Amino acid sequence: MDILAPFSKQEEVEKLVNAGATELYCGLVDANWNKKYSLVSSINLRHDQIANLSSFGALGESIESAHSAKAKVFLTLNAHFYSEKQLPLVLKQAEKAVSLGIDSLIVADSGLIPKLANEFDVEISLSTGNPVFNSKALEFFKELGVGRVVFPRHLTVKEAVSLAAHAKKLGLKTECFVLNVICPYIDGLCTFQHIVEKNLSFVPVGPLACRADFKATAIGSASPEKKFIAENHAMLWSNSISRDCGLCAIDEFKGGGVDCVKIAGRAHSIEKKLADVNAVKAAIDAAGSKGFKGTARELYFRLFHNKCDYPNCYYGGVGFGES
Repeated sequence: MDILAPFSKQEEVEKLVNAGATELYCGLVDANWNKKYSLVSSINLRHDQIANLSSFGALGESIESAHSAKAKVFLTLNAHFYSEKQLPLVLKQAEKAVSLGIDSLIVADSGLIPKLANEFDVEISLSTGNPVFNSKALEFFKELGVGRVVFPRHLTVKEAVSLAAHAKKLGLKTECFVLNVICPYIDGLCTFQHIVEKNLSFVPVGPLACRADFKATAIGSASPEKKFIAENHAMLWSNSISRDCGLCAIDEFKGGGVDCVKIAGRAHSIEKKLADVNAVKAAIDAAGSKGFKGTARELYFRLFHNKCDYPNCYYGGVGFGES
């Protein structure tokens, strides 16, 4: 099982690969894009420069460093859509990345996918910015030119495993998130601006609307335990700001044929990124063993210095039980 880890600086590549990452992904907002469209209209849904490389020179060096260690590099071009004026520059950016040896382009825009697939000899990964809900969606995107799918964060473990089995029949690779930046909402339907950098003087920056306080109440005939899980999972932004974890799901993902587990957090420090990769690698190595969930909880404690608590669970309820 591969580990797909984020980076935002060229010097992070070697360290992440040495820690166990087999695939790396990054964003790039260079001076040309920034001058024309700024970070507010980011090419990759991250509106903070600290989460992005700033030049193709840095990307080329990153690819060279990763390839020398037999690791892959993916580039995010995953805005929900691009304007007609932006598309020529997006294609030029893709062409530059492919010429440098990029292994995959992470794309959300359905109109852009077939164009990239037809013009360039490169794998297209479907971003969570264009979510897959069912097997028919997998078939549609396969026909469109996608070779790999990042599953939406809101899926259950069983749903993800079921879709991974169908994807394998289609010849598609699959990924699931397991750490950081969880959201209870659907990425592909989100229209919020995710600006975190404080020095954007031309844009008023305040608390994200999706993090507004609210209360959720589960109704129906489900057991109290299941209602507790559902209520807390719906209130993730109120309960979980920086301890989002799905390590317990790795056992089922690995056994169910998911090809890769993905770590979010391009803007995190290198220390945090390395700790995440180490934890995910340890969980993959322990998958299938007796007492796996206990091991996952220990890894959680090492990462967050806090006891595992279910509101922070990426896949609501997967942490319950002792197996």
